[in-house]
Amino acid sequence: MKYRTLIAVLACAAAFQAPVAHAADGPGPKAACGTTPENRVTSRSETQARSQSWLDARVPYSQRACYQNQYGSYRTDCSGYISMVWGLTHSRTTATLREISTVVARADLRPGDALTSAYHAALFVRWADGARSEPVVREQTGPDGAPPVERKWSAATASKYTPIRYHRIVEN
Repeated sequence: MKYRTLIAVLACAAAFQAPVAHAADGPGPKAACGTTPENRVTSRSETQARSQSWLDARVPYSQRACYQNQYGSYRTDCSGYISMVWGLTHSRTTATLREISTVVARADLRPGDALTSAYHAALFVRWADGARSEPVVREQTGPDGAPPVERKWSAATASKYTPIRYHRIVEN
């Protein structure tokens, strides 16, 4: 119970600061949500429409739940959100997202790419500044029940994340 309380406190603080680190890849039950027979080829504009669908529906965060809409059924945590946005066969973890992506230079981030750490993943939407140091991201973050958000990260927060690009993303 102390662990859940600590996570909830950190997540609430993160709503006004940096993204919370998730335990999505740690021990504990996770929902296994199935969707498509193969990973989709997805355009950058599709990633924006797909990601917006969860913002509009205010899909609540959970590592143990699935959400189904016209894009499939995915786990409602950060890596499940990226999996849905990219059109993957199933909800991956933050660690396994790297298996189907390539690390890119931060300055080369484009809409539909992702920023990942050991415990969190967020969708890159655009740059908030001309220096390309403060990204605007969409992310599914805790505590349990919280909807996904779009927000600007500070340069300090962004520097802690690795930029990645899905292997099957295409330009419009």
